[in-house]
Amino acid sequence: MKALEEHKKILKDIADLSFSYGYDNSSIDFSEIDNLDEISKEKKEEFIHSCHEGYKLAQNKLVDEILSYQDLQISKKPKLKEARRQRDEELEEIITNELKIIEQRLKTFSHIADGIAWQLIGGEIHIAKRFYLQEKGQKRLKESNIDHAIKVAKEINKDPNNFALISDITNFIQIGDLLVVSEGTIGIMELKQGKVNKQITEFLARLKKDKKKIEDVNIKQKFDKRTAKQVKRVARQQKRMQQVSDLINNDEGIDPVTGTNLTINTPAFDMQYFHENLEKLHLELKDEIWSYDVIEGCIHVGMYKDKGLMMAPFAIKQIISQDTDNYLVVDWMSIVNNISEPIFAKPFDPNFIIDVLTGGVRVIFGIDFDKLIELFCNVGLPTDWVSEKETMKFKQRSKHKPFEINKRAILMKTDDQEIYFGGGLISKMIYDNIKPSSLAMSMLYTQK
Repeated sequence: MKALEEHKKILKDIADLSFSYGYDNSSIDFSEIDNLDEISKEKKEEFIHSCHEGYKLAQNKLVDEILSYQDLQISKKPKLKEARRQRDEELEEIITNELKIIEQRLKTFSHIADGIAWQLIGGEIHIAKRFYLQEKGQKRLKESNIDHAIKVAKEINKDPNNFALISDITNFIQIGDLLVVSEGTIGIMELKQGKVNKQITEFLARLKKDKKKIEDVNIKQKFDKRTAKQVKRVARQQKRMQQVSDLINNDEGIDPVTGTNLTINTPAFDMQYFHENLEKLHLELKDEIWSYDVIEGCIHVGMYKDKGLMMAPFAIKQIISQDTDNYLVVDWMSIVNNISEPIFAKPFDPNFIIDVLTGGVRVIFGIDFDKLIELFCNVGLPTDWVSEKETMKFKQRSKHKPFEINKRAILMKTDDQEIYFGGGLISKMIYDNIKPSSLAMSMLYTQK
């Protein structure tokens, strides 16, 4: 396994290619531009070409690193099994820790790929969520058609106006094999190989041409039992891809996850963030081993490095538990597992980001829900705890599970609607760094 410093260097190199290459290799001086409309069409095209070139170089490195660590992960598991069989607890602990490091590094590499995807979709979280089908488990590149995906992606990427991102190197893109941007339009490509797949593709193409649905055809008369199942699976994949494409390019369509009609409205309320608070805490770490702040009285933030890392697991919990039993503590590194704005999209020092993702700096958030409820009420959004009994009733009659602490949910009331507090709001506060008061105001604003 690569040493930490070597891993950090590789991570930074790939991040620079993904997020800085376009700026560093175009002739545009963005510091002198107040209005992006001032940039000529030719200059914009040059900038896009530079970004795409950076993405291509980053993707090549990401594929190599992910394949290498997945091979290492596979080789470690039999050794762990043998250590357990031999009851060698010391060796078992060593291998277990190594596997944890490997898993974290794999998720971090995929988080960079998520950051590339985030730029391709214009930073729209509602689009990102359409790609995520809530399928669990890590993608094994060698078990997928990675060689074919690489070949097709390279062919598409020969045109500087295009970029094809390999879905399997990301955390959240679970539809299609490639996310393709061409001339400003986003599409999804499913890659199929082999004689049977060709027959299935041609069969479904004929149905589409004849304007027939797969439900109107007796598939079992045309294919054997195994192939018939594959036809249905491919048809379902194609339907999902079309649904996502419609949502992305038209802002309305069918949600591929829930099957419900969905219309995307452009938010009319400008969110307020607490990035400056986090940057201030980071600056304090230059002379200290820990720093601490409270955002709007309800979000506690602790930042730790060096010997202060020992405090990280318990310090915030100890502080917040003195005031309330209704709290949640979250390690910010878990952002790599979350469908949210990637950490690379935030206005932070790149070295700080790399330190967070490699464990050199730990950021711990703690939400005091009693104070949060008080804040929401003060902003003008009536909010309160729901009893255990009412929480249970709601869970029994609703498909959507509310967020709950100590078996109680939180209910918010607008002029014409009752809304249960959900995990999405926590994600916006912790991972997107949106101020709680701004979230409450946006909900009121949207209702009005």
